[in-house]
Amino acid sequence: MTVIFQLFGAEDLKQLTPKQLREMRDIITEELDKSHATALEAERAVSRLIEGRHMPKLLGAPRPPRTVSQAQLTPISSHALDVLKKRVHDVFYQLTREFPNAPASVSPSSYQTSSELLDQLLSADDLAKLADRVPTGREILAWALTCELANFQTYEVLQRIKERTDEKFMEFMEAQGKGKQRPKGPDSLYSPFYNLSPLYDPDRAQPNS
Repeated sequence: MTVIFQLFGAEDLKQLTPKQLREMRDIITEELDKSHATALEAERAVSRLIEGRHMPKLLGAPRPPRTVSQAQLTPISSHALDVLKKRVHDVFYQLTREFPNAPASVSPSSYQTSSELLDQLLSADDLAKLADRVPTGREILAWALTCELANFQTYEVLQRIKERTDEKFMEFMEAQGKGKQRPKGPDSLYSPFYNLSPLYDPDRAQPNS
């Protein structure tokens, strides 16, 4: 349910009762179902995947008793983890008016199970406080983290692809005798690398020169 965080902030959502929050979610789901928008369908699929892999500890879904193989884990880069820590810090404060404690553990691995990831973001006391202060707090936080992780991982992949294809473009130009010139870059408002796009973030995107 990443779409909900494109419409509301955590402070708005915490004012809703559990029943009202479910109704809000159902309205959004109904409108998404009617839209048949391919991009939104893809976004929902990504959200469900992230929630299934990383959010059971918040959403209360039962974790499988068997050991999870390495192939089933999701790589979480150190940059993505830093982004999630900041988001947890902000949303936890919006929900409880307190900042979270130090995380329970720090894993050296870039591959995280749902428990390992959440343990690096919140302590057991934080989770208990969240449940005590805001009945829907865990669900709201899970949605916020899902939204953040989906968008950040998408950007990371695009950034990695862009770096590689920019290098290849320059190789092609040089092979044609045009010099090692960089591509002009995208001009689509939907590209996070176009400096006139509302998605463009100068702190992370490096526009072509």
